[in-house]
Amino acid sequence: MSLSKQLLILISLLFLIVFSASFVISMGSIRDYLEVESEIHMQDTATSLGLSLSPHMEDENDPILQTMMNAIFDMGYYREMRLEDIDGKTLVSLKNPVKMEGVPQWLINWLPMKSATASSEISSGWSISGTLYVSSNPAYAYLKLYKQAKETLLYSAIIFVGAFALLMLVLRFTLQPLKAIQKQANEISSGQFTTIDRLPWTREVRQVAQSMNSMSVKIGDTITRLNQRLDSLNDNLKRDTLTRLLNQATFTADVKRRLSSGHTGYVSYIKFLDLAAISKQKGNQLADTLLKDMARILNNAVAGNGHAYRLYGAEFAIIYDESDINLIQSFAKNLQQALTELAEHYEVEDLVHFGLVKFDRTSEFERLMPALIEAYEQARIIGHNAFFIKDDSISSLSEQEWKAVITHAINRDTPEIYFTAEAYNYDGPKPVKVMQEAFSFVKDKAGKTLSVGTFFSMAQEFGLAESVDRCIVNKVLLKMEQDHITCPVSINLTMDSIDSASFHKWLESRIEQSVISAELLTFSVSAYAATKNLKAFTNFSRFVKSLGAKSLIKRYSADIIAVDELRHLHLDYIRLARDLTQNIRGNASKPDFLEIMHEVSRLLDIKVLAEAVTADEDFNTVKQAGIYGISR
Repeated sequence: MSLSKQLLILISLLFLIVFSASFVISMGSIRDYLEVESEIHMQDTATSLGLSLSPHMEDENDPILQTMMNAIFDMGYYREMRLEDIDGKTLVSLKNPVKMEGVPQWLINWLPMKSATASSEISSGWSISGTLYVSSNPAYAYLKLYKQAKETLLYSAIIFVGAFALLMLVLRFTLQPLKAIQKQANEISSGQFTTIDRLPWTREVRQVAQSMNSMSVKIGDTITRLNQRLDSLNDNLKRDTLTRLLNQATFTADVKRRLSSGHTGYVSYIKFLDLAAISKQKGNQLADTLLKDMARILNNAVAGNGHAYRLYGAEFAIIYDESDINLIQSFAKNLQQALTELAEHYEVEDLVHFGLVKFDRTSEFERLMPALIEAYEQARIIGHNAFFIKDDSISSLSEQEWKAVITHAINRDTPEIYFTAEAYNYDGPKPVKVMQEAFSFVKDKAGKTLSVGTFFSMAQEFGLAESVDRCIVNKVLLKMEQDHITCPVSINLTMDSIDSASFHKWLESRIEQSVISAELLTFSVSAYAATKNLKAFTNFSRFVKSLGAKSLIKRYSADIIAVDELRHLHLDYIRLARDLTQNIRGNASKPDFLEIMHEVSRLLDIKVLAEAVTADEDFNTVKQAGIYGISR
């Protein structure tokens, strides 16, 4: 029950109690007054009428006695008049029955009134000749009392209604700030650190609002500081410490993103012929300088059209976002010229070789590195500081073959589901399973397992992603029902379905038909895909919450989606990118990153998951950082 209703009920009860007591006392006082007034009136009537009858009492049969009494009795205020002689003989007796017309019985029962009786002795000369008795008719007193009660109730009701309306108006203005405070509290809990600009005039409520504003500002500032630290740590995590080029983990993630989003371009693999020999002959310091110069040349070569990476030791890579073969040949020749000049500067005749491989939407990541190594080996054969461009496809299927496979999978419902990446919470005495992922795989007609990433990327290319997602979700629900799953399951979706109203409608209907509780369903999308349309993902998060389900961002890192942006997405879970929770000992920034992510998740009420934490040392570090769920 709301505070305003409680106050209205309380004040109404108080008003009713005060009014009831006042009404009872008032009615009792009026009754007492009417009884006293009736006694006085009866006594005055008896005295005055007795004096009027006194001269005529010499003749007890004188008709004027009854005439005079009738004249007074006919006024109607009397129940009985009786004239008796000195011996008690009744000379004149007048009676009027009591009629309580228009007076409710409950009033008569509640406030019984005595009938006032007065008497007056009548003298004839110096002797008493008779006695006159006069009794009041209480009907008139009751009628007056009832009229007074009705007026009191009427005016009290009018006053109560007016006071009630005024009270509601005052409470509305008084309690309106509480609604603003409640809204602010809800926004803070969802990561929106707003403040109340118009402070309430009620002192106590104003103090609460000021405290809420102070808390909101402090939490917001904390999030901002943590985000700044995460940006710095994340940049360290992404880069090689010596050359400041992007590292191997970033290279892998960037290639996969481009493949999944359908980009076309070239990847170059660059390797020193014998860096160890150079280091041995000319010293480690000179070798480090050589690597830094190499990084400068590679950055200049891409010139905003891609990124340069140091993979490991003497191995480098470039992603060049250009597919025109003439431009690629020009790029390769310019890079070769720069590398030749670098070799001459360090007096090394044959310094590096590099191979280039084209990629597009049909390319498969698993086939990329072997193709790059093959291109590199071809370059070594050509000559000093040479390059080789490999234009052969690194896809197992053509576009039309992919379309046929996808259509066949949808029509025949062939995707297979199994549950993997089981994440456990280790806070209690025993590990508790808190999440697992529904992983799908597809085979071609020959029974060969296809690349899932390429499968979904091609499905988006042909406008079939939503149909594939419906097929996958349906099979996951059926498998959960068949296996009696009681642990939350994350189901991967494409942004085509996330942004589709028809998919939302279908999903709602499908969840209603399933015996699986919506609380066990967590719908996920990669952080990179979500950035393509954060508004659509936010709306989807709200939608699945309305169904009782949850949402998850996977492969998360702070460089893809800033921490400040997380609070707007209405998320339930974040699953960190794998490289953030692997080889932690080899990077001092990773433990700090994990601790900050834990603090941010607590402030934003988001649960953080880590996957594929295989090494025991990494696992212990992730566990100590307070990460909610860990899969190994």
